[in-house]
Amino acid sequence: MNKHDLDKAYVSPIDKFLHQFDADHEKSASQLKEIKKYERINALRDNPNLPELESEIWRDF
Repeated sequence: MNKHDLDKAYVSPIDKFLHQFDADHEKSASQLKEIKKYERINALRDNPNLPELESEIWRDF
């Protein structure tokens, strides 16, 4: 490896700390809500023919 090459496998101490912190602590309610939201978005993106759940706003129309 010459002096101009980047070490692409390098992980900073801060990244190691954050990874360990995430592994040791439970996700907050807002994080879980966001995960659920994006799981739905990804499912709709990947399977566009999924039936859309009837939302409350359109129930009386």
